[in-house]
Amino acid sequence: MKPSDQNFSLDKSVLRTPDSYFSDLPLWDYEPQYFTSRLYGLDVRMAYYDLGNKESDEIILLTHGMSAWSYLNRRMISPLVSEGYRVILFDQVGCGRSDKPIHEKDYTYERHIGWNIDLLINHLGLKGVTAVLQDWGGLIGTRVVAAHPGSFRRLVIANTMLPTCDDRFFKVSPGFYSWKTFAFRTGLKDEIWMKERGGKWPGQILAQKAIGPSNPKMNPAEIAAYNAPYPDDRYKAGARMFPELVSTPSTDPTNRPAMSESENNASAWAVFQKFTKPVLLAFSDEDTVMAGGDAIWKDQCPGTKHPGVNHVTIKGVGHFLQDGGADQLVDAITSLIKSTPVSSIEPLSARPFANKDAIYAKIAAETAATERAVKHGDVGISTPSDGGVSFISPTPEDFSPYQ
Repeated sequence: MKPSDQNFSLDKSVLRTPDSYFSDLPLWDYEPQYFTSRLYGLDVRMAYYDLGNKESDEIILLTHGMSAWSYLNRRMISPLVSEGYRVILFDQVGCGRSDKPIHEKDYTYERHIGWNIDLLINHLGLKGVTAVLQDWGGLIGTRVVAAHPGSFRRLVIANTMLPTCDDRFFKVSPGFYSWKTFAFRTGLKDEIWMKERGGKWPGQILAQKAIGPSNPKMNPAEIAAYNAPYPDDRYKAGARMFPELVSTPSTDPTNRPAMSESENNASAWAVFQKFTKPVLLAFSDEDTVMAGGDAIWKDQCPGTKHPGVNHVTIKGVGHFLQDGGADQLVDAITSLIKSTPVSSIEPLSARPFANKDAIYAKIAAETAATERAVKHGDVGISTPSDGGVSFISPTPEDFSPYQ
């Protein structure tokens, strides 16, 4: 029997699924590396996988959302590594082999963004990333991209959203509200799911919504692998909170609106409305919650029209397209990289470009400020022997920048 009472975390407010639960999983022989984030007064260990060619100029980040962990991407890893890419995966806090704070209050949308940034940007220092963003991997990941756009080269938006609590801009689907209601009512408890759905959460959901051409029927061992991170209901505090953190307006029919990050999400959209790097849309045709979410990206984000970007529909699979739609998604990712070489991708720039009058006004203001400062005895930023007010010269050949 697996030791569900062995948590191995030094922090009493954090649970850690024992390693034994992750042994002998089908199509999964990857051992994680770990990074401990110390944000928010918690020591939270995050599991990540750094696979493939570490020297590759192309880095692919594979994400996951609620109900899943990195195992969801198992069918995509080998073909992407075979292409010579470096492939990064990680388990969101509360999922997979990452730590699971036991108190629901310890999970917020803002904290998940912070934990992702701490791992991907602060610890791994990733640059030139092609990010595949799905479900909460997208709700969180788009905010990471908006905060650090220079670290990302391309985006693949797949069955995810970035709501702003403004139905005039993006309207959350009835399918999501139905899920939010059901998750709240059941608390994701094994007893209720076994009685009502015939299997444990999350394996029962994945057995329905992750199957497709690449995996037409999920076998019991795979279902057990999806269940592995949650030995019992104590480990599900983060999972219970995910539906409650999606930004929803005051008209939320569950009467539990979540508006705290709506303004920040709207600000993130301001980035994506100027985001000119390649953005591929890969939504599946059987997703009852996110269907049609690609339309807003086509309308609002110029990167969706980048030369070489050919949007795809992942056919015959539901919300968790990385499993049953793995072959189609891998083809879409590799085609995107090959059709949008680095030489074709320009850095983001502020637009529209400044009016010439504004530029001249700035120059005039600098000149006037210098004249006033000189009258007060300011001899300038640099003071060469000739008494000039300012002085600029090329770096001598025998000098180098400090960094």
